Amino acid sequence: MNSRQSQIILRPLINEKSALLAEQGQYTFEVLKDANKIEIAEALELLLSEVYNQKTEVLSVNTLPIRGRIRRSKRHGRKPKDSKKAIVTIKGDPLTIFSA
Repeated sequence: MNSRQSQIILRPLINEKSALLAEQGQYTFEVLKDANKIEIAEALELLLSEVYNQKTEVLSVNTLPIRGRIRRSKRHGRKPKDSKKAIVTIKGDPLTIFSA
């Protein structure tokens, strides 16, 4: 696993909608903004096989940009960074990352 592939997937996104999607075999991750679908699929397969010892096959990857919206508090505002979200459909065993 080269250094770029190990840095493509930043973290899993766990919320109510992603928990419902996990039941259908779709998992949500925050990824690098400049990563493409092929790189995301390869990085996830390598991550799961090396770190979690799970044999999985990535069927599809859907990506969407997330715009950082301004959060205001009284007179001050802050703008979170823009990011990218990937919804990955996986064939095989359910991921242990998302099981509670």
